[in-house]
Amino acid sequence: MLFTVLCGLASLVAAIAIAAGKYSVRRSRKNVIASLNQQHVVIITGCDSGLGFNLARTCLQASMTVIATFVNDHSEGRRKLMEMSESGGRLIPLVLDLTQQFGIWDAHDAVRNMFETELRDCRLYAIVNNSAVMCFGEAEWQSAAITMKQLSVNLSGLLRFTIPLLEILRKDRGRLVVVTSHCGQQALPGLSVYSATKAALRAWCTAVRIELAPHHTPVVELVPGSFLLHSNICADQVEFFDKMWSNMKPGQQLYYETYFRQFRDYLAPLCRSRPIEPFPAEDPLLECIHGALFDKQPKTIYKCESWRYWVYYTAFALAPSFVRDKLIRRFLAMPEYSTDN
Repeated sequence: MLFTVLCGLASLVAAIAIAAGKYSVRRSRKNVIASLNQQHVVIITGCDSGLGFNLARTCLQASMTVIATFVNDHSEGRRKLMEMSESGGRLIPLVLDLTQQFGIWDAHDAVRNMFETELRDCRLYAIVNNSAVMCFGEAEWQSAAITMKQLSVNLSGLLRFTIPLLEILRKDRGRLVVVTSHCGQQALPGLSVYSATKAALRAWCTAVRIELAPHHTPVVELVPGSFLLHSNICADQVEFFDKMWSNMKPGQQLYYETYFRQFRDYLAPLCRSRPIEPFPAEDPLLECIHGALFDKQPKTIYKCESWRYWVYYTAFALAPSFVRDKLIRRFLAMPEYSTDN
């Protein structure tokens, strides 16, 4: 009963907060950067699909020069963005594998060479850290290779790519946009490694924001909310399931067999490859993207969340741990291990 009352009150507060937020957004749009062109350069990682693709598309529509990173030269996202750049903006594709240090060094050399030659009269307007890999699975299931891939792409590789470029960003008084996650605010079971990387990225973002403030270099956190159905962030999940199962010892397979099958059957239809396409025009995430990229005086955080997310994450922050754990399970609504398995 008490929980129902609290949820009702939280929903009312959420409605007021969202309405006020929308009014604030409309007012702040009067303070956007008025004129952008190809002399404004933005570097965006992970543009193959989903959020990265739409970030790059938004900047191309603003007539900017976009240095977009892709996993390879044959990316469908790369092809579509190249087509878009023919009618506005300029796209410079860059292959980047954040799990490989040599690839990161090559990308640094390429970026520096561009700013010394073809982009010498341009300024680095923004670096957008977007690349991410997500793997669903209990911590015991995740192999060293799967764990390291998430750590490299989501955190260590991203920092190794970004930190050497901060000198250029500082000189040009550009902005750093870091894509984090609600999982960095509240870690979720089944996403322990992903949550850990996003929590660490949030902490780094907070510290660097304070460090760069005296240099008039804004650091902006973008929390996109749930857009699983519009992204390929977990398109490799079925492959991950196969790797996790084959990596288990016979005793683990026997212990988890029923639960693992339920877990897989629930997620496999959701975690599939999806077509690469623009977000719908009415998608509130686009408003957050525009704010993070184009507000003259950007906020420290742009968060896209539904009423459901707001209510639950507010409750997560306020509830004692024994209540919070039950709320998290209810929020996820995913299969759980049972002794009956």
